[in-house]
Amino acid sequence: MARGWKVSINDLTKACRAKWSESECTARCRLATAYHLVSRLKWDELIYGHLTLRVPGTDHFLINPFGMPYSLITARSLVKVDLDGTVVDPGCSKFSFQRTGYVIHSAIHEARKDLNALIHIHTSEGMAVASSVERLQPVCQHSVFIEPVSYHPYRGIVVDQTERVELARNFPAPSKCLVMRNHGLLTGGGTIEEAFLLMFYLHAVCKVYVDAGYTHRPVPEQFVVSPDIIEKSVRDTLANNFADGSFGLKDFQAMALELDREGMCTGYPYSEEVSKLLGWHDLENEPCGS
Repeated sequence: MARGWKVSINDLTKACRAKWSESECTARCRLATAYHLVSRLKWDELIYGHLTLRVPGTDHFLINPFGMPYSLITARSLVKVDLDGTVVDPGCSKFSFQRTGYVIHSAIHEARKDLNALIHIHTSEGMAVASSVERLQPVCQHSVFIEPVSYHPYRGIVVDQTERVELARNFPAPSKCLVMRNHGLLTGGGTIEEAFLLMFYLHAVCKVYVDAGYTHRPVPEQFVVSPDIIEKSVRDTLANNFADGSFGLKDFQAMALELDREGMCTGYPYSEEVSKLLGWHDLENEPCGS
């Protein structure tokens, strides 16, 4: 591999665009970009963990090719599967998908139609909390955004189809954050941007727990944020920062811009506001593949 070799995240060719709908092509660029952002934040664990995104208007979802590092994933390499675990489209890689990822994500995608995107990670901070804390207390400002948090007990490596029922039961609406005991963290959102920002907050709260020593001692009562303050903070934040309902969009766009600045050609569909600011005529980057 040549020194300085870079990945074009948006590697969709004309043949791809002819085969897949415009909405699927956009979804592929969004999800592939998310994989790179997760890698950049060092939330990835070798080739494990998963991000999935429902293909708009279908019961299919996109998942990473198992065996490929997050930093090399592209729009074209993503695998498309259905809720029964059948590969609908293998993408351009020679890798399939991991069954564990399918069991977890298909269970939630099927049960929670409101969650089009899911992010599941195994960071040290997340696993430390998942292995030692009974219930997360609101201990910092980031705690405001993650409630209500759900919990799922550990029963070993998730490969059994029967676990899908328990997963769905233990992650009910309106919860969008799940602590998987002895395992890791999972967030969901109507968009990949929402799931990403929720994971940022959930992971940050877990890091606070670890840094403050709350994994092995109770949170002092005076440092637990009251429900009234949480409710007011959520209301004020949504009204001032996310009045248009675009939770996570600006944060995700800002980080995607860093990737594009480095020449990684995300193909991310930036907002008109961002595109005009940068002097782009088209809202979508030109494909890097041909």
